[in-house]
Amino acid sequence: MRDLDDGTLAFAFVDGRMLVREAGRLEVPEFRRLGSEVRPAVGPIPLGALGPRPCVAVGARAWRRSRRRPGPGRAAGAVRPPGRADYRHGRARLADTGMVGRPRLLWSLRCLHRAPRTRRGGGGVCSACGAVYFPRISPAVITLVHRGSEVLLAHGHQMRPGFYALVAGFVEPGETLEGAVAREVREEVGVEVTDLCYFGSQAWPFPSQLMVGFTARYAGGDIEVQESEITDASWFPIDALPSPANRPATYSIAGRLIASFEAAARSGRLPPSGES
Repeated sequence: MRDLDDGTLAFAFVDGRMLVREAGRLEVPEFRRLGSEVRPAVGPIPLGALGPRPCVAVGARAWRRSRRRPGPGRAAGAVRPPGRADYRHGRARLADTGMVGRPRLLWSLRCLHRAPRTRRGGGGVCSACGAVYFPRISPAVITLVHRGSEVLLAHGHQMRPGFYALVAGFVEPGETLEGAVAREVREEVGVEVTDLCYFGSQAWPFPSQLMVGFTARYAGGDIEVQESEITDASWFPIDALPSPANRPATYSIAGRLIASFEAAARSGRLPPSGES
């Protein structure tokens, strides 16, 4: 492999999972410190820069857990694939989730021959067979449902005790974003919504989602949770929201939705009930 500048960050993937370095919290490792646990198969492929630091993508054949203690020149923390708990507990807060998504989608472009050359439009062309590939992005909606100054939050089976979040779900084939919002809210917590308002979007590469955020006003119905996914859902007054540690952090679109609504409610900028 060609030499890279010191400090070059490596977005290294094996079996669809990105390897990270554990150093207090999870970080993108430097290429020169991937260590013997990583056996690069494809790359490094230039990705651009994250701040002042150049970035490359690497496809790995396998990942082996090392039993050796870190020595001189090796990373202070072990390089490993992150688990779901790392993301739920905030340990895997990476500097730029959009940058993480670019190499992940690059590896999704592979055919049976090799990683393709990139082309305009975000796709790839296999240099062996000429097959053209485009990355798969899965759209999902996430919605802050409000009733006056109350927010509807839910606790799912995969969440730790005491943690509450917004209703979210994937868009089904042939469905609009607005239709997905109404269906997901109805299915997961049993209420109807109206007056949808687009909030923003976020690339969320775990695995390859585009999260589209909305606010929506409660239109009727009693809370009835979908027990296969949700264990509890409740209306939280703006003055009694879960603590910041027990709700989504503001680096996520869910956290920003809650923070924006909280700020609007405290400043008296919420529309009266029944108005959009």
